[in-house]
Amino acid sequence: MKPQRAERTALAILSLALLLVLSGCTQWRYELGTELSPEMLQDAGVTLSLTEVLARLGPPQRLSKLGDGYVLAWEFWQIREDTIGLSLGALGADVLSVDWGNAHMHGEFLLVTFDGEHRVTSSSFARWSSDAGGGQAIQPMLGLVSLVDVEDMVEHMPQHRWGAAMLEPLPEAINNNSRPDMGASGIQRRGTPTGTGQQSLE
Repeated sequence: MKPQRAERTALAILSLALLLVLSGCTQWRYELGTELSPEMLQDAGVTLSLTEVLARLGPPQRLSKLGDGYVLAWEFWQIREDTIGLSLGALGADVLSVDWGNAHMHGEFLLVTFDGEHRVTSSSFARWSSDAGGGQAIQPMLGLVSLVDVEDMVEHMPQHRWGAAMLEPLPEAINNNSRPDMGASGIQRRGTPTGTGQQSLE
């Protein structure tokens, strides 16, 4: 009788363990662009040309006409997304799902202004590191809620879409002159809501 009781106890423990199933644990790491620093353009008493800037920084990610000159921008992003989920259910059939998610981002942005003769007139550098969102959820039956969404932050760098922009449907193609990554209406940082600023014209 005792061996049967031990087997039953082991079977009960195994069944309870199956009820608590780790439904998912993911870690995503994104790195876009090349690391930047303000020292990249610091040459005392020397006016840098466009050729020298491009040799140091490579091609820009954003550009815009500006008065009698233009402005170029370089950006670097590191984005971390962590999610974990636990579900109660026999053999993975969700009865109750407990989820947690968090996202963090670090960004660097270097803006360089040139005159009509392709010489640097000014530059500015910004660096920030902050949470990009997160949350917790308890969901009965089906776990369908996305707690963290960084999709708009990890899309391709804008210069990879410049050629294709000319082939977009008319509302977007006509708006190319006002695009926030190439055009004549200024530059905006990644992550700006698409319903505001220049995109509101589309």
